[in-house]
Amino acid sequence: MTSRLRAARSDKHKHLITGSAVLVAGAAIQALSGAVFWLIAAHLDPESVVGAAGKLFTSVLFVTYLAGLGLPVALARYAADPGPESDVIFSRGVVATTAASLVLGGGYVALFHGSATGILTSGLNPVLGPLLFALMVAGAALSMIVDVRCMTARRWNLVLARISIVGLCRFPLLLLFRHVDVASRSLWLFTAAAAPVAISGLLGALLVPRVGGGRHRLNPIPPTFRQAARYSGVNYVSTLAYQAPYFLLPVIVLANVTDGAYASFNVAWGIVAVAFYVPTAIGQALLAEGGRDGAKVGHQLRLAMTLALGLMVTAAIGAIVGKDVVTMVYGEGYREAARILPAMVAAGIPWAVTSLYLAEVRILHRHLATVAITGALTVAIVVPALILVPDHGVHGASESWFIGNLVAAAVAIVAINLTRRSSDPDPSLQDTLTLVDATEIGITMAEHSA
Repeated sequence: MTSRLRAARSDKHKHLITGSAVLVAGAAIQALSGAVFWLIAAHLDPESVVGAAGKLFTSVLFVTYLAGLGLPVALARYAADPGPESDVIFSRGVVATTAASLVLGGGYVALFHGSATGILTSGLNPVLGPLLFALMVAGAALSMIVDVRCMTARRWNLVLARISIVGLCRFPLLLLFRHVDVASRSLWLFTAAAAPVAISGLLGALLVPRVGGGRHRLNPIPPTFRQAARYSGVNYVSTLAYQAPYFLLPVIVLANVTDGAYASFNVAWGIVAVAFYVPTAIGQALLAEGGRDGAKVGHQLRLAMTLALGLMVTAAIGAIVGKDVVTMVYGEGYREAARILPAMVAAGIPWAVTSLYLAEVRILHRHLATVAITGALTVAIVVPALILVPDHGVHGASESWFIGNLVAAAVAIVAINLTRRSSDPDPSLQDTLTLVDATEIGITMAEHSA
């Protein structure tokens, strides 16, 4: 009996470890291919062209974040097993995601027409330009739930294949549009960056139900549909709060700086996104897998904290010492990126504290502490950015990022100490991550490395 239980536990370990490894590899491929793409673009085109395209691409990521509706994790929990019920929930998720993307995409184009999306109408026309943007958003949003469908079917190879193909397809498109006239170059550069992701999402949404032997169907509505919808709504609010700083700060910047200045910010932001991904991945992997073997969360937290802080301190020192490498690689036009990079990467030190304490309170189901930490992170970054960026540009964004992460780390330290004093953790809550929880981690990784 004991041997069978150990074998079952080992089997769960195998799927979680395999899935986590694939997701980490996928995130690395996304980050690397994206960095190389924008590096080549920086050498092919002026900063203003790259910056304008970068603004549009960032806009797609932001609207995709809004259009998610909490569906990826909800589908992972309520449409994980093959069958008609899962097919209905997934198909209705596709419809909801597409509708939200089109509506929010159109609204964003209208709202930010002067600062980010003007080239859509000037490069195409008032109808086709916004429609192209909305379709890019829809495809990007659908790619998230396509990956979820593959993850829950344990078809990790399909997830990695989609990510790899998207990364590779960008490069021939980049060269294909090389001779487009300068006036339209930003639009086509944006298309080269966003179209592979969008196409993979649109095609995947049509084909992926067959992975589990299913098909698209909207009826009959299963008994779990209302639970899935409710869970989606709750998760949506949580996701908006938790990820707000990462998606709002770039939008605040693009709305207040020139295209050339945004090109510099985009370079620094890409490096920061990769650096900040490290503590999240370490914390989730170590805390989750350690708990499976009966290890205490506190022990795993200390191990994760030591590793994450060591890596982030090293990264901060590297950014300070090697900041001039940015201008060597990208050119003198990107000197502002070199200037803001050290402070933005150094903010990863307090972020390591915040993210790992947040992982602890989430694992122990300490909801009040979770809300306090995520709320502090959002307010402490976004409010200073709204004040500083209009007057100080990318330097104001760098200062807001650093200050906000310091404040969030301080709140996390206070929250975790109050939580530990108020009650002893329930051993039953020191549970381990299931495949669905691993899927949630994968969704977070994918969003942050796009």
